[in-house]
Amino acid sequence: MIASIKKDTAVPPPDYIVWDWNGTLQDDVQAAVNGINMLLQQRNMPFVSVKQHREKFTFPVSDYYRELGFKLEDENWDEMAHQFIDAFANDPSIRLFSGTVPTLTHFKKQGIEMSILSACREDVLEDALDRNGIRSFFKSVKGQSNASAESKKMLAVELFNDLNVDTENVWIVGDTTHDKEVADEVGCNCILVTSGYQSYSRLIQCNCPVIESVADVPSFFGTFAPNN
Repeated sequence: MIASIKKDTAVPPPDYIVWDWNGTLQDDVQAAVNGINMLLQQRNMPFVSVKQHREKFTFPVSDYYRELGFKLEDENWDEMAHQFIDAFANDPSIRLFSGTVPTLTHFKKQGIEMSILSACREDVLEDALDRNGIRSFFKSVKGQSNASAESKKMLAVELFNDLNVDTENVWIVGDTTHDKEVADEVGCNCILVTSGYQSYSRLIQCNCPVIESVADVPSFFGTFAPNN
């Protein structure tokens, strides 16, 4: 289902798609909340719900932790980040969204090349792609070198320098307002999905197409148009 776009003008097929990972292709919001709650419990702080997470989550992630009440000046941030990653990576609730493989298969059959751009640590990301048997869908995979989940803007610049593609008909598909900021940084288009880390009410403020999930991306092209 399409959450917020006009239907009066067709959108041509993309020349290239750059996917976000967490919350876009991988269904892992609950795992993220579980990992954060583990850290909160260690400090006798109130838990966060999925709904609260979607209303507060932001980049850089350290700002989100401060919003939750963590006093990062008194913490070892690297140690906290690694604790979170370890808990997150082993959370049994993590899975691909049901529409991920059919959607990737659809675009591959159309001959459209794809890459991944993620704030996830790159080795963790590569392991997840291999484990799920989907690494072959992507020409490039660009993730962070550490567990801090900082801005993806410089990663995007590096990725697009490597790809050497015209960004006019390239689309980033993500689940946060930061994905729109990243798309603006490199001059490409953006679609946001409401199945991930931020709420619809926040995403709709980005003035770009907002849809429900990865399963809706194929029907967006050639049928629906952006609302900007």
